Amino acid sequence: MELSPKIQEVDSFYSMKLSSLKVYLKYPITRAEKFGTRFWHTIVLAIRDSPDLILNVFVPRTICCAFSDVDIEDINSEKVALNLIFKGQCVNTHPFKMAIKRQQMQ
Repeated sequence: MELSPKIQEVDSFYSMKLSSLKVYLKYPITRAEKFGTRFWHTIVLAIRDSPDLILNVFVPRTICCAFSDVDIEDINSEKVALNLIFKGQCVNTHPFKMAIKRQQMQ
């Protein structure tokens, strides 16, 4: 396969800190991936920031346990349409606050 299309595809994907997202903006989740690190399992969500920009964000460890393998399969097979909503960070204890909600059908 030609290398040029692969490079353009990779160029449109960025990794971003959860804290860099805009507060209370709904980011459509396009893909979820679960993998193990040296210390624990983690989940990376691919979210759509604009029509041509996909961002990859790591889900905090405290929230990863809420995702089952079935949930990840449903996201990837597009059985469910979900939004990631970043709600900021707690000023006292500093954990990230976020929500995952179903997209409203129009």
